[in-house]
Amino acid sequence: MSLKKTTKTILIITMAVMALGACSSRKFVRGYMADETMITSIRPQVDTHDSVQEMLGSPSSVATFDNDNWYYYSKKSESLAFFKENITELNIVAVRFDSDGYVTVVDRYTLDDLNNIDPVDKTTKTHGRELSFIQELFGNIGRFGAGGPSNVQPGN
Repeated sequence: MSLKKTTKTILIITMAVMALGACSSRKFVRGYMADETMITSIRPQVDTHDSVQEMLGSPSSVATFDNDNWYYYSKKSESLAFFKENITELNIVAVRFDSDGYVTVVDRYTLDDLNNIDPVDKTTKTHGRELSFIQELFGNIGRFGAGGPSNVQPGN
């Protein structure tokens, strides 16, 4: 076997191994989930914002319009090459507080509680002209006068 043929074979095998390696599954872990004993030790009407933060740390997310709903979440997922990410595990702990800052309830959500929604695919009709790319590109040529200094007074 010649050196040229051996080099070509090694190159083809190397490229094949690299191509197969690029298609391997990637695993992702996002978020932080506190220790289970810490979560179960939260007591409604006893613990406050401060005590929950001391036990679980800062929340992953807080409700948009108030500070009375805290969310701690973690998610495990995997994806193959360029395909869509597939969620394999989801854990959300929602801690709800009353207006005085005391815990009212601790809710748990998992992947079984996940609801996929489909946004409305309708579009809003806009009125006006639809221009082609060329019309947009050259549409302003000749629409404006020759530019000159704008601070020159007539007769000066």
